[in-house]
Amino acid sequence: MQRNWSVKSVLQTLRQSFYIVGYKLARLFIAPRDGLVLFLSDSNAELVNNQKPLADELTARGYDVRTVLRPSLRTKRSLRDHFRLCQLMARAKVIVVDDFYPMIYQIKLRPGTQLLQIWHASGAFKTMGFSRAGKPGGPITGSKTHKNYTAAIVSSPAVRANYAEAFGIDVSKVHATGIPRTDVFFNHSEVAGAAKDIRNKLAIPEDRKLALFAPTFRGNGQVTAHYPTEWIDWKELATQLGDEYVIGYKPHPFVSSVPAEVSSSDVFRDLSALRDTNRVLMATDLLITDYSSIIFDYALLDRPTVFFCPDLEEYISSRDFYYPYERYAFGPIARTTSELIEGVREARGDTQELHDFVEFFCGSCDGQSTARVIDELIAPFAGIPGQHRRRETEREHHTGSHPHAAHGGHA
Repeated sequence: MQRNWSVKSVLQTLRQSFYIVGYKLARLFIAPRDGLVLFLSDSNAELVNNQKPLADELTARGYDVRTVLRPSLRTKRSLRDHFRLCQLMARAKVIVVDDFYPMIYQIKLRPGTQLLQIWHASGAFKTMGFSRAGKPGGPITGSKTHKNYTAAIVSSPAVRANYAEAFGIDVSKVHATGIPRTDVFFNHSEVAGAAKDIRNKLAIPEDRKLALFAPTFRGNGQVTAHYPTEWIDWKELATQLGDEYVIGYKPHPFVSSVPAEVSSSDVFRDLSALRDTNRVLMATDLLITDYSSIIFDYALLDRPTVFFCPDLEEYISSRDFYYPYERYAFGPIARTTSELIEGVREARGDTQELHDFVEFFCGSCDGQSTARVIDELIAPFAGIPGQHRRRETEREHHTGSHPHAAHGGHA
């Protein structure tokens, strides 16, 4: 069995051989460029979550922000992006990822390169990475996954050790900067404006509140992700809550299916196409979820949450949590539709349990996380914005050459 696991580790490396060789060759001919920051994602075709506020602020400060993105691991990368990725990695002094990124773990990056993991989730909820060693979905023996991060960010000092274990890195590399995408929750005018905009888009009557049902997926990742919608009696939910609430259904991005009842009843709204979860949360009066890290962001709004967990014991045995589930459930726990309805009617925000939860898991989130990440973990490594362009301009002035000619015109 040990030999089989070793073979799998070797295969992990072989699958990325194009990038390993491509990056080595690119390093021979391409020098790092001051002020260039590269954002990579195999989960989104555009900058979202923590990457967007960081990229926006870096651009505003004059940094050269580049991206290589694709919506999922299933999406085939173009040949152009294969070569472009190797070139940009050789050129960037800082590389930023926000999720699992298989290719980069097999590459020995140039010394001095900052590989920053800005994980898309706050808090420390479901076990992941090397915290799952020996469990279904955990890393194989000899896996290099996550281990080459030079820095990672978390939402509070209390969870630094959890992420260090998950990524297989020293805790000194894990920084409690707070989570950039949460900064907007501290901008009251932005919250109010987003709430009004989302309610208008969803045509929510003024006399009804928005209850958001946003569960996480079941399965071991993108390929097997699903959610058992048969756990809920959707018609009963609509009958019992429809006079007070409009119920929004937002599946995890890995899940594409939506219950037929959601599309056929005016009590429900299908929110699967809305990518900006933050703005949806700002319009939400009550959250229904299970084991999703969305609870950490929503808790910052100090509003009620209900936890719908029909498979709690099974989920604990197969996936498990960093802390006892009761530590996370600051609102009612429901296992059936009737208990869910009762929980919605009983749930309250602004409780001591909720405040304690926020302090422990999100203590570093204060509206200034984006600036801290840049000031502490990007700017010291990226060089001076525009420095490379100034050098090329000077060289062009003295030699009469075109700046791109000196570097072969690489992207």
